[in-house]
Amino acid sequence: MGRLALALRLATVALLAAAGTAQAQTADLLACNGPFARDADEAALIKAFGPGNVQRARIEIGEGEKAAGAILFPKDRKRRLELIWRDGAKRRQPGTIYVREGSGWEVAGPAGERLAVGTPVAAVEAANGKPFSILGFDWDYSGTAADWQGGKLAKAFGGCKLTIRFGYPKGADAKALDRLSGDKEFSSSNPDMRLVKPTAYEILLSWSD
Repeated sequence: MGRLALALRLATVALLAAAGTAQAQTADLLACNGPFARDADEAALIKAFGPGNVQRARIEIGEGEKAAGAILFPKDRKRRLELIWRDGAKRRQPGTIYVREGSGWEVAGPAGERLAVGTPVAAVEAANGKPFSILGFDWDYSGTAADWQGGKLAKAFGGCKLTIRFGYPKGADAKALDRLSGDKEFSSSNPDMRLVKPTAYEILLSWSD
């Protein structure tokens, strides 16, 4: 009986460990803690998601620039997440975490709202509690949320800064889109913005240096 009890206990421990690993690997809610905390490192990612799901990479950060970082779940588009390190040499201290098109990761708003790729600008405005500024479309920083205007999303992420980039659908109202284009800022409540109906195509959480 003693051996049987020991065997059952070991089997239970193994099952709980496997369940814990599976739970970590299916996590879809991004927050600035745990493996993504300010002082986290590559080892923390591997512990949380498993060595086969963390790939070292040079991450595209815009305008042809790349930086040392990591890709989580590189073979699974829905679970893929990219980040760059502030200390690239030692692969520690996350700088910016990217949720890009095709990824199913979400961030939680201040009232528990889920913000993700595909979230409409009106829903983001509701989570912010007030209109915010968006940079004009069809230039280098096209559709980037530039200023939360003191809204709830300005300080909702435990020290991380939230940035959302919006794109417009095919067939968007051409005249309204033309008025929203260029190196200018527009309110999310602008009537033309409502006509164009932008949705989020990239979400970033960033730690300051």
